[in-house]
Amino acid sequence: MPGEGLSNIQIDGEKLLAIQDVLGMEAARTKALESSGKAFGLLSSLLSRPKQEDMAITYEEKRYEAFWHVLGVSRFEYKRRKAYKIPVESMVREVELLGQAFPVAPQAKAFDVEGIERCLEEYREESLINAHTSQPGDFAKYLALPATTILSTDELTADGTPIAAMEAKPAFLVRKTVNALIKPIQADQILDEQIAITALALYFIPVYTFELHWTVKDKRVTISFDGATGEQRAQANRITDKLRNSFTSDELFEFGKEVANFVPGGGLAMMAGRKAIQLYEGNNKE
Repeated sequence: MPGEGLSNIQIDGEKLLAIQDVLGMEAARTKALESSGKAFGLLSSLLSRPKQEDMAITYEEKRYEAFWHVLGVSRFEYKRRKAYKIPVESMVREVELLGQAFPVAPQAKAFDVEGIERCLEEYREESLINAHTSQPGDFAKYLALPATTILSTDELTADGTPIAAMEAKPAFLVRKTVNALIKPIQADQILDEQIAITALALYFIPVYTFELHWTVKDKRVTISFDGATGEQRAQANRITDKLRNSFTSDELFEFGKEVANFVPGGGLAMMAGRKAIQLYEGNNKE
């Protein structure tokens, strides 16, 4: 039965997609300063609100984060024999149905008619996975935003913008989706069976992060904005923190090779990962 191995699985819709950036660095920088009061939260009070003129941006970065959109479908068409019980009254001894006579035992309440059922089962499995944690995420809103298909991650990193290291492997995601699409069926004759991955897309989201220094109080806070929606993020961290805590250059290289097997131009993702590592190593030497 197809689905026991990837060799029989049809995979279409492989894409690299960059979600449109509605901010840009200058606008993001302005929003960071305007949000300073909220950013410092409990560090400020009604009597001591931070003023923009007392704010200094001591660190800023633009990076790309990513998520996988995987959509799979399966279709099983088959025939199976089944006995149908047809109820009758107690006085009935024989029933003629479609030119065939069916005897009915005395006092029987039903008689059996054997038929052949033609069945069709269709299934759909969709997932949105954080490419950095391999966990499901709330990314549905991004699917409706304008996005541009890119041939390689070089188009994102040409200006030095790094891509946060990725953990989720496309082969694992495909296999997990395929496993969910394979269903046990009771069939005497299989007419058709299909399993397909109709979407295997890696979406890139622009993220802006700033460190604000409240010079009067000598307090610092990190703040991030989603470049795709313009909204402030609930959590903020630097890309270097992610690389230092979770990834090595070798792991990023392996990820790039994995992507290359499924996504056109995806092999260049390892180049983006290496650039991010180099960026971290360069900053760490300063």
